[in-house]
Amino acid sequence: MAQHPTLGHVTALAGVDVLEHLDRQATIPVSSGLQRQGDVGLIPVALIGYDAPKGGEQVPAAGVPLVSSVDGHTHLLVAEGPVTWTPIESDGPDVGCFTVHENATAYVLHPEHGAMGHAPGTYLVRRQTEQADDQRLVTD
Repeated sequence: MAQHPTLGHVTALAGVDVLEHLDRQATIPVSSGLQRQGDVGLIPVALIGYDAPKGGEQVPAAGVPLVSSVDGHTHLLVAEGPVTWTPIESDGPDVGCFTVHENATAYVLHPEHGAMGHAPGTYLVRRQTEQADDQRLVTD
């Protein structure tokens, strides 16, 4: 786990690049709190009393695509150390949960938004919804 991870470190870890205007030397904060990246919320399950699914698969080196937008940009879950992912099969906004185990860090990387880090804990991945004539998922 990098002491002070940079965007360049995370993109190298994932083998995925971000848009050119993003500073690869920028330090990526690692938080255990609520975070949002575009149309995706990353919510600590303890914060909302969510009963996270048990089990999960180890996040592979190539990462796990969480949400892809209409233009092909993907919110990608990348692990540095033991991180597990459990998808939620639903038509609703909840996509899945990931657990960052001790001495690990998870990153969510997106070509337009850069990266953000997640400290040990379990997080619910939830897509943003909007209310129009019907409730619908937002895509960025």
